[in-house]
Amino acid sequence: MKFIHSLAPMVVTAIVAAPFYSAQALNSAEVSAIAESITVRIDGQNAGSGVIIKRQNDVYTVLTAAHVVATADEYEVVTGDDLRYPLAYSTVRKFPGIDLALVEFTSAKPYKVAKLGDSSNVRAGESIYVSGFPMPTAAITAPIWNFSEGKVTANAKRPLADGYGLVYSNNTLPGMSGGSVLDSKGQLIGIHGRADGERQVKRTETVYVKTGFNLGIPINTFLSSVDMINPDLGFSGKVATGGVELTSDDLYLQGTNKFQGGNYQGAIADLNQAINLNPQNAFAYNSRGNAHYELQQYQDAIAQYDQAIALNPDYAEAYFNRGLAHKLAGNDAQAQQDHLKSKQLLGGQVESLQNKADRIQQLLDQKLKPFELR
Repeated sequence: MKFIHSLAPMVVTAIVAAPFYSAQALNSAEVSAIAESITVRIDGQNAGSGVIIKRQNDVYTVLTAAHVVATADEYEVVTGDDLRYPLAYSTVRKFPGIDLALVEFTSAKPYKVAKLGDSSNVRAGESIYVSGFPMPTAAITAPIWNFSEGKVTANAKRPLADGYGLVYSNNTLPGMSGGSVLDSKGQLIGIHGRADGERQVKRTETVYVKTGFNLGIPINTFLSSVDMINPDLGFSGKVATGGVELTSDDLYLQGTNKFQGGNYQGAIADLNQAINLNPQNAFAYNSRGNAHYELQQYQDAIAQYDQAIALNPDYAEAYFNRGLAHKLAGNDAQAQQDHLKSKQLLGGQVESLQNKADRIQQLLDQKLKPFELR
């Protein structure tokens, strides 16, 4: 999908006070257990996911993406023990200008509540985890909770419109919007909301593989606005706003957004600045290569992919993208080598990445667009 925004982006700079928790780093299995206990399914017209963030007596508050509950409908919150609770649409509270919403359900049962982290501390390259309930398909007829491990690729101080500022490499599927984004301590640092639908590869009619950027709304953005939506929740977090100097991550996200809109020259200009500020950002080189690729500047694209691979020799999609560019430049032998290397790197990862590997040769033959992320 293309990201089309009309609202001004929200600027997040510094935390003044917030209910953050310190904790030790956990292994992925421990984070998975936390994610499963706090993530719920939201069934309705726009089925998605949500995260339990508060309990007051028997009333639970769930944070989700606003587009999950965008339309008035009969919704149900489905908890991890597969119990269903009606969601009164009159209780839905949407955040103006931010793709977030609060919903409620009532239960006397004890459910785990998420601990909030500090999203301003998240750095590119750190481990990050996304949890949610993908939509059913013809092959998988019931929603099954999904947990995906990846890396942060950017954490912008100036988010896009709708509040999106976290970028990560996790593989996500339709239906996971509104789900939890956790750090290595198992703390909630964001709400998952978007992936790049335009660069989605369809292996069959029922299995989807995301190949583009995954975006989340930082939890600090939630804390900056929650008191205006529901001050009774007791979150004391306040985030100061104002102008800040653009960081490498800001320019990377800004350039990526321009790329999504087809402004490839503008994307290159922003990515040039991002790389000047952080010459070690392999993701930015890959994205700049993609912009050159779209402009049919294949030798320039290859040079960018070379840089990305030099910085990260295990960057599977950069090999894949370079193979595409080599093929279109007439270098079939090099294209085949890059194809084999990318398949080798993808083969030992999760099933969705393996699906990419299974499709590489066909994609090369069809000359489809390059991968954007990883």
